[in-house]
This record gives sequence, C-alpha cells and structure tokens, in this order.
Amino acid sequence: MATGTRSRTSKKGATTGDLLAVAATILLANVPTLFAFYVILDTYDPLTTDLSFVQYVTTTMSGAVIFAVLWTGIVFFAYGPSLSRRWNGR
Repeated sequence: MATGTRSRTSKKGATTGDLLAVAATILLANVPTLFAFYVILDTYDPLTTDLSFVQYVTTTMSGAVIFAVLWTGIVFFAYGPSLSRRWNGR
C-alpha cells in the first residue's frame, strides 16, 4: 500500500526576517553597482577638470553608469519576484 507523504507548510506569513534576508541579498548582489558609483565619485575632481559632475558621469564614466544600470536591472529581475512575494505575504 502506497502512502503519500505530504509536507506541512506553515500558514504564517513571511516574517520580517524573511523580508530582511531578501533585501540584504539584493543589497549584496548590488555590490558591483555600488562599487561603480564609488569609482565615479572617487575619480571626479572638479579642480582638474572643466566638466560638471553630470557631464563627467555621462561622458567620461558612461561605461560605469551603463554597467551599474544593467547590473541593477539583472539583480532586480532575479530577486524582485522573491522580494515582492515576501512583501505581499507579510
């Protein structure tokens, strides 16, 4: 006689710990983006260039900005559903 085993799941919603774990995962996954912005801020020197900060970011550091935007999109595409599921389940 075959007996089916069923796992019991808790009816309790997502806890604050679950939500914090997902948010921390997103933050840690975005470390390359944070580093790209750090490089932009660290390398900009208004005394040695005649560019404004916005011009510097959009011209000289455009590769870093493109990388940061794409990486952030990838991270939110990967972890966004989990975050929204945890947020809606609380």
